[in-house]
Amino acid sequence: MQTDDQLKEIANDLRVALGSAVSRLAVLTDEEVLEVMADFEAIGRLASAGQVQTAGEVGLRSRSELGDEGLSRRQNFTSPTTLVASVTGASTRECKARLELGRKLRGAVLLGGGEGPAPFPLVGQRLNEGVLGVEAAAAIVNQCNGLADRGCSADMMALAEQTLVDETIACRLTADETFRAAIHLREVLDPDGSEPRDEVLQMQRSLTIAQAPDGMVRGKFALTPEQGGVWMSSIQAMLSPRVTGPRFLDEDERVAQVVAADTRTQAQKNADTITELIARATRADDMPRINGATATVNVHISVEDLEAGRGVGWIDGVDEPVPASTVAQLRCHSPIAATLFGDRGEVLYHGKTKRLFTPAQNRALAARDGGCIWPDCDRPPSFCETHHANEWVSDDHPPGRTDIDNGVLLCHFHHSHLHKAAWKLTMQSGVPHLIPPRYIDTEQTPIPTTRRRTIHRPAA
Repeated sequence: MQTDDQLKEIANDLRVALGSAVSRLAVLTDEEVLEVMADFEAIGRLASAGQVQTAGEVGLRSRSELGDEGLSRRQNFTSPTTLVASVTGASTRECKARLELGRKLRGAVLLGGGEGPAPFPLVGQRLNEGVLGVEAAAAIVNQCNGLADRGCSADMMALAEQTLVDETIACRLTADETFRAAIHLREVLDPDGSEPRDEVLQMQRSLTIAQAPDGMVRGKFALTPEQGGVWMSSIQAMLSPRVTGPRFLDEDERVAQVVAADTRTQAQKNADTITELIARATRADDMPRINGATATVNVHISVEDLEAGRGVGWIDGVDEPVPASTVAQLRCHSPIAATLFGDRGEVLYHGKTKRLFTPAQNRALAARDGGCIWPDCDRPPSFCETHHANEWVSDDHPPGRTDIDNGVLLCHFHHSHLHKAAWKLTMQSGVPHLIPPRYIDTEQTPIPTTRRRTIHRPAA
């Protein structure tokens, strides 16, 4: 029990040191803060090595061939993972990772009950010394095990282990960099190349989508490397700012950027981008047609609710209704055609046959607005939808002319935001202006938003 007492004493000393260090963080210089962080990382690596080694021992003593005599079963746990999680309070995922790495660092159990030589002695040594992190150790072990499965010799495995450990420590690689280095070395040494692995990945590709009880459509996917490359490059291309020259913002533009900032998370932007990609694809000339029409979203809503801007719409194939603001957005401009039905089943509006701006008008709007007119939004014209500044409600409603001086370009996100939020949009002298809600600007001063590059100057 001497070792256990030593660890408890170290833990108590560390608590005191941690409290002292944290209380002084605010008065430390930048260099001192980084030094303290590095010191705690070194301590954490040593502690993590102990976590892995003890988890490996628990796994060894709980191996299946021991049956009810195994450690986890004797402690009334169904698996070593649940036992480790109960003792440590760590997540099941973390406990599995510790057990897996601990098992791989241990030698095979021999017939006499002893333990064979450790398969990765250098990784285990550097891990216990605290100079190799757990994540980097796992990356090295996993890739070297893959080489063994592909038929690499023991000497080749030892060389790969030493190369990766030395490079990680000498070059101060992060765990991600070690992982990439291990992948590269695997490709150099693997006698069979990547074809066998690619066959497995091709079989694992999948995409499942289903409507959840809360109305959201949820799913999961697994993409092969080349499919992932297409998705990631497309998302990055659509999310990257447009390449433009320097812009000098006036006071109105600076205020607009502050009050109208895009608050979406990265995950939300990714979802919006994939939806936008699919919507744009439906408009391609070579896309399949159903009765001559592109992919169609059928929205059922009553005439009264449509004209009053209240109530809900029902989309074919989706159980959860959508608010009237979403229906208005689809009706205003949607790359996926919308069909709206009245309460007696009559078709009120179908696709792009009425009330939408013509291609020539959209080109003129692109020249005027230069993209989404929402402040600080970088979406180009090709990714925008056309919005009526003065909205129309019915065929005989006076406002809502489908003319250039009544149209503006908005990306899908800000188009939806405008229909649902308290912001208003108006045209003044042919220039779109956003009117913020009263809780942002009590005076509700219109903010000019156009990005046009030419400015009309009045005659002298």
